Parts: sequence; structure tokens; C-alpha cells
Amino acid sequence: MTAEAESRKQMRLMSLMIAGMAKSLHEMFGESALAVMSETGKSILEILEKEMGLKVEGKEPAAALAAIGKVFAEELGFVGSFAVRQEGSRLTVTVQHCQGWDMTQAVLKSTGMETPITCPIMNVCQAALIRMGRPARKSIAPIPATHGSTITFTLVE
Repeated sequence: MTAEAESRKQMRLMSLMIAGMAKSLHEMFGESALAVMSETGKSILEILEKEMGLKVEGKEPAAALAAIGKVFAEELGFVGSFAVRQEGSRLTVTVQHCQGWDMTQAVLKSTGMETPITCPIMNVCQAALIRMGRPARKSIAPIPATHGSTITFTLVE
């Protein structure tokens, strides 16, 4: 078996595991599962800081989210593109060509959930904003044509 085929098999197993955990969380906690996954974002943020040198401290919110996006796009290859736009207290993150798209759609279909609680970008960005003392309400809308999403964070003043 080639290294590429082996990698695909491992990715499939990880996707199945994440989908199963998301479904279980949703069955146990309902819509409150989103809050549980926010804690996952905090853990991933800490790992990205330690292992990849991500820095969000001391940055403006839009710059911090852009730094997170750069790691997900350039270092991890998880997304094809990532853009941040700020209008007042609203930060809009646009993600294109997400490698987690198929798994996320399977989770949504199997659970009946409307919010993709497994989105690592949404969860890491929210964790960064909270740590920076800039908590935000979040929403996410899919962009099926590009396997992407628009994630909106409205800062709580």
C-alpha cells in the first residue's frame, strides 16, 4: 500500500471517529453540544500556539483571526483560502475548499443538527476571541459551491 493510500485510510478513520463523537455529543446534550465543542477549540488553540508558533496575544481581533487562518491554510493545508473582514463589531471569516467538508456534511445529516459543531476553525477562532477578552456570538453558513463557509462573530461589547 502506498503512503498516500495509507494516509487516506487513516484520515477516514479519524473522520469516522470525529463524526461519531459529534453525534454522541448531540444525542447527550442537544444544542448545548456546541458549548462542549468550544472547549475543544481552546485545546486546539493551545496546540497551535505550542507546536506551530501561532500568536494571537496583543493583536486586534481581525489580525488574530487572520493569523489562525494562515495556520489552517498554509501550515495545515486544511483550507484552500481564508479571509477575514471586519465591519464594526462584526468579524466575517470566509473559508473556501475545506478538507473537512464531507465529514461535516455527514455529521449534520446523521444528527439532524444545523450547526457544524466540529468546525475547528470556528471553535479555535472563538477560543482566541474569548482569551483576548473579546467574547462573541457566532453563526456559520455553508457555501456548498466551494465546500466552504462564512463564519460570523459578533463581538459582545
